[in-house]
Amino acid sequence: MKHRTILLVCASIIFNFQFSTLNSQELPQGYFRNPMNLDIGLSATFAEFRAGHFHSGLDMRTGGAVDQPVYAAADGYVAKVSISPWGGGKILYIKHPNGFITVYMHLNGYANAIGKAVLKEQYARQSYSINKLFAPDELPVKKGQLVAYSGNTGGSGGPHLHFEIRRGGANDLHTHSTTINPLLFGLPYTDNINPVIRGVRVYPEDGEPFEVGKDNTLSVSGPFHLGIYATDAAEGSTAKNGVDHMEVYLDGTLAFLYTSEALPTDSSRMVNALIDYPLFARSRQAYLLTRALPGAEGPWIPVRMGDGIFHLRPGSTHHIGIKVYDINGNFAERTLTVTVKEGSEKRKMESEGIAVKYDQPFNYQLSTFTFQLKPFTLYADDRLCCKQLENGAVSITPAVNDIPPHLSYSLSIRGSLPGVPWNKTVIAWSNGTKVSAYKTTHKGDLHTASVRDWGQFTLMADTTAPSIRPVNFSEGKPLKATTLKIRIGDNLAGVETYNCYLNGSWILAEFDGKTATLVIDTRGKLKAGKNTFTCTVTDGTGNQTKTTWTLVK
Repeated sequence: MKHRTILLVCASIIFNFQFSTLNSQELPQGYFRNPMNLDIGLSATFAEFRAGHFHSGLDMRTGGAVDQPVYAAADGYVAKVSISPWGGGKILYIKHPNGFITVYMHLNGYANAIGKAVLKEQYARQSYSINKLFAPDELPVKKGQLVAYSGNTGGSGGPHLHFEIRRGGANDLHTHSTTINPLLFGLPYTDNINPVIRGVRVYPEDGEPFEVGKDNTLSVSGPFHLGIYATDAAEGSTAKNGVDHMEVYLDGTLAFLYTSEALPTDSSRMVNALIDYPLFARSRQAYLLTRALPGAEGPWIPVRMGDGIFHLRPGSTHHIGIKVYDINGNFAERTLTVTVKEGSEKRKMESEGIAVKYDQPFNYQLSTFTFQLKPFTLYADDRLCCKQLENGAVSITPAVNDIPPHLSYSLSIRGSLPGVPWNKTVIAWSNGTKVSAYKTTHKGDLHTASVRDWGQFTLMADTTAPSIRPVNFSEGKPLKATTLKIRIGDNLAGVETYNCYLNGSWILAEFDGKTATLVIDTRGKLKAGKNTFTCTVTDGTGNQTKTTWTLVK
């Protein structure tokens, strides 16, 4: 890796300076090794923009295969194992004597003593999903020791190893921790390819956004801010990874700096407020915005002049320079020539809706529905449009900033559905084509859910039991495979619990959330002749399906 220094800017010339530089603590070089015996190629870089979170680590390519050996990056001990059908899938946390924590996600399995401890915990709890903390003397590991195998579990989009290095953290090793780009610790990584600035957009305060043309000239009237879409590539990596940092200069003076060297895990959702979220939701093109929202401040933007909006004198001409860097110092740049016309300095204001302060609680109550916002649910002051629609649905939408709420909020809807028991009623969200239900509690005809969306909400009935379908075996037929596969699903409230039993004893069923498939390893557990196998699935409203098969070995 090329030598690189972290940029510091004199606070006296910047109005909003709140960056805690990594130079304040030396990062140990060579302390951590590559967690695999493969050259580092990345399918995703640190702090890439995702819907609802920053990408908090490196996605290391595994040649499209699972079960690549994964090794402890340094001496330490297994502090935690977390397993879920969603998110990081099978995760391993190793705590090191220097206070750092390495995290390994989307694993296919755990090695040796770790694997035995995990299996023991799953059978003790009779659950595939677990969160298990270990004492320092239970599972010590040495640097380079085999600890796991790479996989594609959880929300992974393909086989790879997600690798993180964290500092700090509460007892769960996640809360109040900071993730740091692992490449800053000296891991061997080749990147001699420049980033690419794929687009620059202008967002006028009194008009519609537009894309800057290839001639790099634009004419504006009134205040505006910028959006920048850039990607990076490297040898052995994919072509549209995230970049390391971006700089914006106004007539040669640094006006904006975004960096992605360290991120607090508690604030990951704020990424929604840093980018043009509606555009990203449509196109997956992440335009980083220079404008500031007060509820989305953090170390990722150590420099922003004023409010991040350019207030330029009518009749003047200016040059805006954009430079984008990758982790190895390769860069791309683009210079815009801006001509300023006469225009209004007043920002276009929305009059519809009820004014809400982003840093204050807000309670809204009608006879038919109520909701309560905690402080900092919004990223900036806004106006909420709250309506009871003719079809009975409830609509809650922001008038100014079309960004999902930062925090969940409590929504209650009063009503009943003809012939439907209260406990089979759920609050559901819909965008016209997609419907999703929330875990709903009930008090008489008042139904309450914790939601984290804007849009239309309605009461829906879920009286349909979950589905269970065997994939690779049939009733009474001799088994051809030692691993059973069962597809399960639910129409609305979603699968809440599932359990499998072989000859009356609970047996581990791994759940792949992407394919909604249970995978049951029966090796060494089947007896000769006939075996009884039962699968029970319950959904979020208590509907249950139970199916029993005779398996023949």
